[in-house]
Amino acid sequence: MTEPTAELPSLAADHPDNPCVMIDVHGAHVAVPGSLRQPGVVQQRVYDPGRTVEHPGSEVHFPPINNGLDYLISVVEHLEAEEERVSARDLKYAVLHLAAGAEVLLKARLQQEHWALVFKDPARASHDELVKGTLLSCSPEETVNRLQKIARVQISAGEAAALKKLAEHRNALQHYGLIGEAANARAMESKTVEVLDFLIRFLDEQLLPTLGQEAREALEVDMERIRGGLLQIRSFVKKRLQGTLSAHRELTVECSECRQWAHLILPDPNEKALLLSSCLLCGAAMPSDSAALCYAVELLGADPFPVDGSAPAYETCPACGGPDTLVRGVRTLADPERPVTFCFQCPGEVREPFELPAADVDCGNVPKL
Repeated sequence: MTEPTAELPSLAADHPDNPCVMIDVHGAHVAVPGSLRQPGVVQQRVYDPGRTVEHPGSEVHFPPINNGLDYLISVVEHLEAEEERVSARDLKYAVLHLAAGAEVLLKARLQQEHWALVFKDPARASHDELVKGTLLSCSPEETVNRLQKIARVQISAGEAAALKKLAEHRNALQHYGLIGEAANARAMESKTVEVLDFLIRFLDEQLLPTLGQEAREALEVDMERIRGGLLQIRSFVKKRLQGTLSAHRELTVECSECRQWAHLILPDPNEKALLLSSCLLCGAAMPSDSAALCYAVELLGADPFPVDGSAPAYETCPACGGPDTLVRGVRTLADPERPVTFCFQCPGEVREPFELPAADVDCGNVPKL
């Protein structure tokens, strides 16, 4: 079959009034990419001639690492939208394919440690079941646990949490559906980027070094495609945030949900005394006392119920009187290297020694946004 060329196809001559149909390089009538679907007209398929698996009529051959990489390329293709936001459908399949790719790649590393470890019960492992693909494998969460404890792979608590959340989204999409609060598009996109970044490093550190030179070179086209795609996706995310956060860096902290520096404390327009803390990237929103608790527990590792005399996770703010809204050790976008005492209700840094305001007097920390 003749390979497609770089020459742009022309509009179909017998469809002069239909700009959604064109003739491809093989002379076939196909739909213009991005146009409405046309009954009886196939969608144009643009593929990378450098990837054998995308050639029409190519043989199905997906060893574990190749299989995982192919899933990640699909993720990049779904998230590389030219628009500011990707579509819900693109995000859905990005989540499904990323979860599948993560499971394949993590278990490929586990299998390198010992093939029986990918079974739910290694004591009952059967090599025949592994070869045939009929095995009952371990869960994504257990896979991470075994990699950490048996293979001694360094996976941080944040990375493990992101992988777990991804698996939960995948299960919801596959077995029931994703609706309500869990279906926050920005949160899903943020988690997807976080896991994709982790998997690229996982490949570079844990999987690719185990391959021979020829095998590594064969996968380099895929790796470059994924790395380039991640950079482009990140640029879209950064562009969305830059304008808003640049004016309020001293009020922006790391988000306890998506782990991005995009959590901005804003006054609640419906109730003057209550501040609504929200992440501009993932959309996670909560009142100031909950934001303080989540930051202290999730990001600082504080015990929400100390019993041995250790410092409390949060305190009442002496400046505004906000109960359980003051946290020590918070870092802001204005100076991420400098921990400060921060109130999620004022909001902002509260300097010591504390000076208590007079009753019913505004502490003056609330910014004019």
